[in-house]
Amino acid sequence: MTVGAGKEYCGEHEPTDRTTDSESGTGDRIPCPLDPKHTISAAKLEKHLKICNARPPVEQKPYIVPGINCTSDEEQSEAAEGVVGEKLADIPLDKLKALIEKVNRLYDSVELLMKEQSPRHRILEQELTIEHYGPQTLKHLTQSSALLGLLEQYDFLQNDTAFVEFGAGKGQVSYWLARIVETQLQNCKVLLVDRASHRHKKDNKIETREIVQRVRADIADLELHKVDLLESSKRLVGIGKHLCGSATDLALRCLVRSRPKSGVLIKGCLFALCCHHRCEWRTFAGKRFLLANDITRTDFERIVRMVSWAVCGTGRSRDQQEQELNDSKPDRCGLTGIQRETIGKKCKRILDIARLNYMVENGYNAMLNCYVTSEITLENVCLICVDK
Repeated sequence: MTVGAGKEYCGEHEPTDRTTDSESGTGDRIPCPLDPKHTISAAKLEKHLKICNARPPVEQKPYIVPGINCTSDEEQSEAAEGVVGEKLADIPLDKLKALIEKVNRLYDSVELLMKEQSPRHRILEQELTIEHYGPQTLKHLTQSSALLGLLEQYDFLQNDTAFVEFGAGKGQVSYWLARIVETQLQNCKVLLVDRASHRHKKDNKIETREIVQRVRADIADLELHKVDLLESSKRLVGIGKHLCGSATDLALRCLVRSRPKSGVLIKGCLFALCCHHRCEWRTFAGKRFLLANDITRTDFERIVRMVSWAVCGTGRSRDQQEQELNDSKPDRCGLTGIQRETIGKKCKRILDIARLNYMVENGYNAMLNCYVTSEITLENVCLICVDK
């Protein structure tokens, strides 16, 4: 959107200030009731609600069952009063130190099945040589190429397979996967799942329309085996590029729940992991592993805050973060910047190992893989699960 005369921001990002808006005669802007990520004119609220991309569907699809992939009945959710939303700075020092020691002990006691494999798929070979692409575009394409390369390496790219991309966004991974399906495979389908409606979707450029379908659904509500597109397939593979926090857990639960109900073999999945700070106890797939290793819900709520030490430090500017990492002066726990970063990474891996164990318990061989370098993305670990 363009910036109006005399304005500092465009209409989308102009701060809501009722007094200023009223005086200027432009009318109030309010957060959209359907999706507070964007604002709208209060005077046009009724009209906007009819056309907003976040509005719920008029007809509920048979594969939508609210909350079906959230916490299962046998899982107990203990109370964690006072810690949800708690800042790290507010945690008593003795308790924070004790939790750090617990994290170190658990990390040292488990066998970390971490590989470093970064294959490239030839479908993106030419695309990665286009000179006018900026560095961010090339980084995303490199990640997509590596993930597709791993799908090939672990023999997921087979005929008669349905590929389901969870949290598909604009569909870049699915687009290139569909290109592989069109040129190298037979009788395969590509299903994109996302709860939002996006503009400029890459999957709209897929020429063979009958092989692709986009489903608008929250992963929490998706009964995968009821989607018609998947019926003609012999096997199913779940994929995801940077599924944020709890979305990864919901996707894992979705696949596991569909396994006994579907006539299609749930062959496995490949999820690039990210945003561990957005994990939630209610939906977290690896609760059993954590509780078995003396990680309580209170510990979990604090660990998902400590993971920020691995990728964003203390929340200060980039220059300040670099200075702190190189600074030998310890914080209140006696940790230097580099030590905090190490603890943050251990917290992330513990959450990933818990998820890995959930999939092992449900009949899969599972491993973690570093699929690109940290220069491409700090969130460079993926979870690979293959049916035993």
